Parts: sequence; C-alpha cells; structure tokens
Amino acid sequence: MQRHFQVILEGVLAVLILIELLSLSLMTIGFIVGLKPETIYTFGGLDVLIAFVIFLDLIIFRIRNREVDTTLFKFIEVNWVYIISIFPLTFISFNLFQLFGYKSIIGVIGIIRIYALIKVLLISARNVRKYPSKTKLDYATFALFLVIIIGSYLFYAIETGVNPEVPNYESAIWYALVSMSTTGYGDVVPITLAGRIIGVTLILTGMGYVSLVTATLAYSFIDIFRTESRKAAEKLRATAQDLDKKAAKNEEKLDDIMGKMNEISHRLDEMEKKKN
Repeated sequence: MQRHFQVILEGVLAVLILIELLSLSLMTIGFIVGLKPETIYTFGGLDVLIAFVIFLDLIIFRIRNREVDTTLFKFIEVNWVYIISIFPLTFISFNLFQLFGYKSIIGVIGIIRIYALIKVLLISARNVRKYPSKTKLDYATFALFLVIIIGSYLFYAIETGVNPEVPNYESAIWYALVSMSTTGYGDVVPITLAGRIIGVTLILTGMGYVSLVTATLAYSFIDIFRTESRKAAEKLRATAQDLDKKAAKNEEKLDDIMGKMNEISHRLDEMEKKKN
C-alpha cells in the first residue's frame, strides 16, 4: 500500500516539477521581452505548491525510510537537492522580497532552482519513468516543452506590434498553450503567415503528444494487467504444485496404512490357524 502511495505521490510530483520547469523557462524569456508582475506572482504560488509536495516526499519517503545508522551529514549529502528544493526560491525572490531589479541574483537563483528540480525529478520519478521511457514519452515531453517555449517566443516576436490581440508575452503564451491543446478559443488569432505556420506547428505537436500520452496510458494499463495475470497464474501454479505434493504424501501415508492393515490381517490369519 505504501509503495502504491509513493508511486502516486511521486507521479504527481513529477508532473508538477515539469510544469514548474516550463514556467521557469517561460519566465526567463519573459524577463527579456517583458512580463507582468502578476504573472510572476502566479508562478511564485505554483512554486510554493511544488515545494510543499517535495517536502512531503522528503518527510514520508526519505526521512522515515532512512537507515538507522545514517548520520545527519550523510543524509544531507545524499538528499541535499531535496533540502534546497523545499524552499520556494521563486516565491521568496519575487512575492516576498520583490527582487525584480537584481537580474544577476535572479539568474543565479533560477539556475540553482532548475538544477535542484531536475535532480529531484530524476531521483523521485524512478518508479514512474518505466512506461514513459519505453514509449519515448520523456523525449516527447522534452520536445513539447521546446515547441511551447520557442513557439511562444517566435509568435510574440512576429505578431506583437502587428496584431492588436498580442500586446504582451502573456498573450503569446496563452495562444501557444491553447493551440497545443487544440481547444481554439479564438480570442487570439494570428494575422501573419509566419504566425499561422507557428500555430499549425503547435496544433500538430499537441495532437501528436496527446496521442502518445493515450498510447502510453493504454500500454501501462495492459502491462499492469499482464503482470497481475502472470502473478495470479504463478500463484495458481504454485498452489497446484503444493496440492500435488500433499496428494503424493497422502498417497504414501495411505499405502503405508494399507501395508500395516495387510500385515495385521496376515497375523490374524496365522493366529486363527494356530488355534485350529
């Protein structure tokens, strides 16, 4: 039960970390082209949520399951990325201290945060990377993020100043995400040829990724069913072999009893003959 709970929690954590890595990448571009403080504050709130989930993973599955003879220094040496990741650096930097003008400090903090999150993702997601790695979903996710990051920036660079529906980078991010999901609200429409080509690329990438996710889920369920069926068959085979062994032992005991009964019968016959 605990293992299933760990897989679920770390699966949710992996998704949240991927979302934050995407948001940090978009925020980095946003600092160059301009990003509203409200958007950065939203990213800070997401940072707090992810830090809390990492904290739960650290407490439940790292501290409680550590070896008894593990020293504090050894534990910190092994899990230092978890300790760094439980501090929401984005939230602390912007929502609390308003460090918008200190770009060098923000750059160092961003690099530390991204590195720590990637390390936590690689460590905690070992149990949930089995099926994505088999279906190459991990590579597809990386490609998806690249398309969103590059596509949103190019769409902003091409459409801003020409398209009144793209006044800021947030609109470009919104258009990229909506197009990728093939929802198509119609509130942002490209008017340049290059913008439309980017839109088509985003739509096709989103459709392909959704298809791959569906295939991965189907494969995972089939593999789980196959594994459980194999376990049940092995258990049934072991039970049948155990019953065969017990039946053989009972047959030996029965033969032994029959032999003893024949011996008793033979002695009784001899006793009858002596009396006669």
